Amino acid sequence: MQVNSATSATNTAAKSSSSTAAANAMGSTQFMQILMAQLTHQNPLEPMDNNEMMSQFSQLNSLQELRDIHTAMDKVSVSNQTTYLASLIGKTVKVSRPDDKFLEGVVDGVLAGKDTPQLRIGTEIVDLSDVLEIKGA
Repeated sequence: MQVNSATSATNTAAKSSSSTAAANAMGSTQFMQILMAQLTHQNPLEPMDNNEMMSQFSQLNSLQELRDIHTAMDKVSVSNQTTYLASLIGKTVKVSRPDDKFLEGVVDGVLAGKDTPQLRIGTEIVDLSDVLEIKGA
């Protein structure tokens, strides 16, 4: 069973989660600053159209909702990864090693780190992305 794609997708989601949080704050703040500058410097004889202003507020609200959905999906992704890792405990796995040798053994535990999830097989710690085969208990 190949697990590289699931691992890389989860790692990508985890990395983008922290950068998205910073972008959320900047986007809302910058939008409000631009809107205030627009209102402050508009021509009093030709004020901003109410429909245009409401459209901009609606776009900001939609953007914030999409960002909230993205954050929630990131949390679900991390939860799914944790569940998957826990399901591997007690199963026999075959792992490729950096020296082109293979390690086969029962998963004793898992480490769900920030960068890459890892499995404990006896005294060895291996990356989930190096797993080549998973056998039932």
